[in-house]
Amino acid sequence: MTVTIEVVCRYCGQTEPVRKHGTGKAGFPRYYCKDCQKTFQLNYRYNGHKPDTKEKIINMAVNDSGVRDKVL
Repeated sequence: MTVTIEVVCRYCGQTEPVRKHGTGKAGFPRYYCKDCQKTFQLNYRYNGHKPDTKEKIINMAVNDSGVRDKVL
């Protein structure tokens, strides 16, 4: 019995052109989208690589948050 997981590209939202693309450094599977030609992972081990981290850093900088503020 095989289990299939429908993977959606986080950049363009397509499901059909997404293929497996090996594994990342932490061992999680990587995927490649043929439409937008980008690679991505579904799970990230390190918080710095998560998709919404950049927006949180920008919000902290705009709101004058300190280094010790817990936003993440």
